[in-house]
Amino acid sequence: MRFVKPVCVLAMLALIAGAALADKYEPNEKDWHYGPTQPRADYPEEGTNDTCPGPQQLQCGDRIVCGSYSVTTDDDWYQVYLTAGSIVDIATDACQGSSVDTYLQLYSPDCSTLLVQDDDGGPGLFSLINDYLVPADGWYNIKTYSYSHLYTGNYILFITCTVPTPPDPNDTCNPDIGIARCTEGVLNGDVFYDNNNYDPLSGGCASGYAEAGKDVAYRLDLVAGDIVDLTYLQYDYDTAFYIVTDCANVPGTCVIGADDTFSGEPEVINYVVPATGTYWLILDAYGTGAGGAWTLNYRITCPGATGACCVDGRCTITTQADCGGQYMGDGTDCDPNPCPTPTKESSWGQIKASYR
Repeated sequence: MRFVKPVCVLAMLALIAGAALADKYEPNEKDWHYGPTQPRADYPEEGTNDTCPGPQQLQCGDRIVCGSYSVTTDDDWYQVYLTAGSIVDIATDACQGSSVDTYLQLYSPDCSTLLVQDDDGGPGLFSLINDYLVPADGWYNIKTYSYSHLYTGNYILFITCTVPTPPDPNDTCNPDIGIARCTEGVLNGDVFYDNNNYDPLSGGCASGYAEAGKDVAYRLDLVAGDIVDLTYLQYDYDTAFYIVTDCANVPGTCVIGADDTFSGEPEVINYVVPATGTYWLILDAYGTGAGGAWTLNYRITCPGATGACCVDGRCTITTQADCGGQYMGDGTDCDPNPCPTPTKESSWGQIKASYR
């Protein structure tokens, strides 16, 4: 089992917000960026493109410089070929000092199904369709126009595509990835490319909220009486986390959780383990599909850890220091008896004597 080792001495955060439960708010998933450093090609807006499909066929990395809403009622349509599994950004930006309020929409290859849209996701009044996961290969259709068809002006339109980064190996509960008992430290990660696999549902143990964000899991092999102190923070999202005993039944086996603060604030769990067993720590977020960079401060205290102690074939539960015999390990017990049956030296003498 590849358990996490502490990377530094824990300085547990004392901060915890006392905010009352209220409506949740999530920022955009990713900061604005200005398209490819080196575009594949720049093209002017060409032809009559008021209807779908537009006459221009673009590819990932291409830019339209400059497009124009020549009249307030102008609709500009462009085709772009996208491949299944790629992650696409489509955006408008200023051209020749323009500041027109743009609107962006992406339609399916049949021109009829609106897939995603955005207003003001970019800088100022410009738009950004951010991190759209393409479901199938094909020629998709971009429509851009001024907000509510109220304005005229110029714009740059650009398209960037990336191959998605695979999720973390503990995107789902992985028995080989855990946090060891009796250790403390700090873990850092990023769940941006992970999935929403687990949710305690509304009214669950995480302070009553459903947790629809992206998540990762860590195995915890714990002994009754262990004290688990955790402070978890997602820098840009509404942090939430919880502990369960069965990854296949998160709502039914969630033992403790925290979702009491707001975006960018830490959550805290302090848990005294009631029974020896395997638990799972799920690092999650409130918002649907939300998730990014995170930090977890952890300390698992093992006060007076006990286990099975073997003396002359008899088994007792005690600490390693008090065993006085063969200590079988923290968390072991006497049912079934792990102790070897002792062999008396005199019995060997009797056996030898009987065969002489």
